[in-house]
Amino acid sequence: MTEQMWIVILPSLVTGLITYAATKTTNKTNLAETNIKNATQLYQKYEELNKGLEAKVDRLEHQIEIMKTKYEKEIAYYQSEVERLEDENEELTTKLISVENELGNLKGGI
Repeated sequence: MTEQMWIVILPSLVTGLITYAATKTTNKTNLAETNIKNATQLYQKYEELNKGLEAKVDRLEHQIEIMKTKYEKEIAYYQSEVERLEDENEELTTKLISVENELGNLKGGI
């Protein structure tokens, strides 16, 4: 009976080992294929997001450039206004001093 057991067990054991090895190889192959597929999808999504972000950055840089130009023009305008008003203030201060001197002369002459 022991021989009969070995006749049944040995082929079953060999078949089991072969099946295990084949399944292990197939699983590794399937896993590798799945990993490659997932990596490809992730990279495509990354590229898509990256292009979208680059477009947004380009738009923002353009808007910043427009705003910078606008504010530089406004700053130049207000600087010229400040200079004009400082000159006008200087003129008025000179006239005020002159009028005060004339007033002092008139008071002194009376």
